[in-house]
Amino acid sequence: MKTSKLLKSPKYKWLKIFLGIAVTALALWLSFRKLDWEVLKVTFFQPNFFWVILALANTILVVYALGWRWQILLRPKGKIPLGSLFRLNIISQYVNIIIPGRFGEVSRAYLASKQHRVSGAYAIGTIAIEKILDFFVFVILWISVPALFAMQKEVKGYKIALFFCILAAFFLILFIWQPKTVLKGASFFSRLLPGKFRKVFLDFFEKGIEAFGLLRSTKILLFVVVLTFGFIAGQVLTNYFLFKAFHLNLSFWVGLFLLLAIQVGIILPSAPGKIGIFEYAVILALSLFGISKSQALSYGIMLHLVAYVPKILLGLIFLSSVDLSLRKNRKAQVEELG
Repeated sequence: MKTSKLLKSPKYKWLKIFLGIAVTALALWLSFRKLDWEVLKVTFFQPNFFWVILALANTILVVYALGWRWQILLRPKGKIPLGSLFRLNIISQYVNIIIPGRFGEVSRAYLASKQHRVSGAYAIGTIAIEKILDFFVFVILWISVPALFAMQKEVKGYKIALFFCILAAFFLILFIWQPKTVLKGASFFSRLLPGKFRKVFLDFFEKGIEAFGLLRSTKILLFVVVLTFGFIAGQVLTNYFLFKAFHLNLSFWVGLFLLLAIQVGIILPSAPGKIGIFEYAVILALSLFGISKSQALSYGIMLHLVAYVPKILLGLIFLSSVDLSLRKNRKAQVEELG
């Protein structure tokens, strides 16, 4: 209980903000120190924009395809149109970019429950499945890529990640095939909660764990895992298209290594949008393949723009339309009651 109060305290929030600003400032300083500004200017403004546009289109396509996996996980509660799930995924990613933390996942679960009458707990359960599968695939690739490039010394921490991956696999198996055991455990720990919250917590947990039952079907589980690998390949393709745009003679597998490096880098606390950390992760990753700092930074800035700007613009548009539709629904409900 003391730990929970500490995490919610204003001092802790200010500490997180301070750390985020400090890490961002350090990353920006490291990114721009001893830079050849002339090379940066030339390389940034002279890419092949055909490949840049292709990378932009691919970024949006990957988000649209993410809705396919989520649609499968939500299917027991009704078939939700892919277009609607695309909008919710964009809003989620927009929120994650603008606000440090993972508030985007909560927002899309909330909006799914409001727009499509899906239980909020069930929606959270499907998002938990997505994140666990993403983590598994990430660790598998993280272990294999250093071996592929013979860079075990450069890429640290994969043994720790493997431990957490095995731990997550254990809990995933429990959630899928032993839900009653998990519910008993949740019931035991719920005794630590005040009485008025205990029933709410258990009802929410039970509805959330229901989503994992879908993965008892081997066919669905394999299909969802294959889709997860496909989405990562789609993100790598964006990196590869921009290699082409900047005339960098780097392979698809280097694009995979770059994606993993960025994912590790953006775990650190930072200012909104991962400014600085994103670019410095790109510089470090590409330096291993002989790319100069100025070239890598111009590439990193463009990749950052391609990956984030479309989601921010679409997120603003979709969020305003969702807010309007929710207001209409509330008004209709009030009129029915009246």
